[in-house]
Amino acid sequence: MKSLFVASLSLIFLSGCSVYKSDGRKDFESAAPGKISATSMKSAAVAAAPSFQLKSCKKEGRLETWFNEEFPSTNYELVVAENDLEIWRTTRSGVIEVKAIQKTDTATHTCVYEFSTFATWDLLKEQFIRELENNLMTVD
Repeated sequence: MKSLFVASLSLIFLSGCSVYKSDGRKDFESAAPGKISATSMKSAAVAAAPSFQLKSCKKEGRLETWFNEEFPSTNYELVVAENDLEIWRTTRSGVIEVKAIQKTDTATHTCVYEFSTFATWDLLKEQFIRELENNLMTVD
């Protein structure tokens, strides 16, 4: 009986609360669905679009490796420089192109990736670099 009384009293108290009936609350509730759906549609569009794609991979010869080390392209910006991995980035007609170069004792592998926008590159950059650092690139 006591719990029924407390439940009834709290229900009456909450139903009379001015926060739930205020004009500010009504304005918020009427504006929120538009904002939420626009944000959701934007996230869905980003999720639906491919974030990046592999354009090409190849095993470089010794002469090509030497030439690229001695005369790097001026259009590219060095993102990561380690003993066995270099990552270079450039922009070509609004698309971010990333070149990953992995060196081993026996060969040098180069892969070119394409990111659709700078925002996509900026969002996925850390994860992308971690994946390249943890996994060996091969032509296969």
